Amino acid sequence: MDWAQDELNVQVHSFQDTRDATIISPTIDLAKDFTDRTSLRVKFGLDAISAASDSCVRCHRPGANDTRVLAGASLIRKLSDDTKLTVGAEVGHEKFYQSTTVLASISKNLNKGNTTVAGGYSFSLNRPQLHPSQQTENQFANDAYASLTQTLTKSTIAQFGYEIAQINGYQSSPFLRALLNGERVVGVSPDSRTRQTLTVRLRQALPLDSYLETDYRHYLDNWSIHSNSLQVGLSHYVTRQLLANVSYRWYQQTGAFFYAPEYFGNPQYFTGDFRFQPFDSSLYSGRLVLTPRGRVLWLPAGAALTAEYEYYRSTTGFAAAIFTGGVRIPLGTR
Repeated sequence: MDWAQDELNVQVHSFQDTRDATIISPTIDLAKDFTDRTSLRVKFGLDAISAASDSCVRCHRPGANDTRVLAGASLIRKLSDDTKLTVGAEVGHEKFYQSTTVLASISKNLNKGNTTVAGGYSFSLNRPQLHPSQQTENQFANDAYASLTQTLTKSTIAQFGYEIAQINGYQSSPFLRALLNGERVVGVSPDSRTRQTLTVRLRQALPLDSYLETDYRHYLDNWSIHSNSLQVGLSHYVTRQLLANVSYRWYQQTGAFFYAPEYFGNPQYFTGDFRFQPFDSSLYSGRLVLTPRGRVLWLPAGAALTAEYEYYRSTTGFAAAIFTGGVRIPLGTR
């Protein structure tokens, strides 16, 4: 039996870190085929944050509760048997931040399907509120990417990608305070940032129903932040119905040119944002995907259950644990 593309994905993420921030995040993802050439994908997400990580130390020293709502939709149209066009939009809203994004992408298969070239563009308008005041600022982000996916052998596939983003407008955090001449004050960041990312991905089939995943990412921007990350994972079919995956990701970055633990005098830029300091981090992950044979309880045949645990730690002393449970439900057959 050939399962249709129509499916419903439901996931619940639970996040807790060393700063006592707890986040419960359910997401719903619906994919629907209307014709052989047209399909729609709709996504809805909700973050319930018990203590915001980026809390205003002047107004909410122990942290402030927040709720973030995210909704998006994209329309996928096959222009031909080997060319696909996607257009979509996404909106996000929380207490002191709103974002709106529009996007478009196109992909084309070449070389009898062994080569895929793709590219895309997105524009985002973000409006942070300068809490505790009612004043808002604008931030404009333009993002473009290109990728090449190539089948190298019958058991090896690789992907190469490049992304560039230009962000203009307000980019300081109204919540975090920098230590300037012994006082806690709102930081000031440059209002222009250019970000570039290079990625290389490799998937290698192995004997005994296993495969190897390797991802490398290099990032740089004009704020002097450079980073490298390497992720290695191994997946194995324990049975035909049970897939197990373990992975490890190492990450390292330099600091922004204006970052310092404390500032003196009258600097042009200063920040209290911990994400701009140099640090290393590690992420350990384990995931199980169970696809029962036939119907199980109220789930139709072809449904899949996912359980995942991730542990993150960095050289800054920050650590976090993330639990994820999910279910994928096919909505029809053909």
